[in-house]
Amino acid sequence: DVTETIAGNLPNEVEEIDARHDIQKNADGSWTANGHMPLEDLVQYVPLPLDEKREYHTIAGLLMEYLQRIPKPGEEVQVGDYLLKTLQVESHRVQKVQIIPLRKDGEMEYEV
Repeated sequence: DVTETIAGNLPNEVEEIDARHDIQKNADGSWTANGHMPLEDLVQYVPLPLDEKREYHTIAGLLMEYLQRIPKPGEEVQVGDYLLKTLQVESHRVQKVQIIPLRKDGEMEYEV
């Protein structure tokens, strides 16, 4: 199409980034990731501030540490300049998390 001729190949609305961990960058600038994704892998895509000495190693563990319990779908936690929103929980396990970049004033960059 004409736009791609001018601008080059445009990413699909949802672009698979790493199938091994099932992290996707969404068209709105947010990310969707599996709750079991290791934080060491996540920070390659999303620069979350992490404590050096921590007892959790996954996105789900990070959410549980902040909330001090298993999150419910729709619950949100702010970590640095990002809002982590629990999308899916099954059998007390966080399955999917949306990672939303925040503006410097703490507001979302877009409407969810």
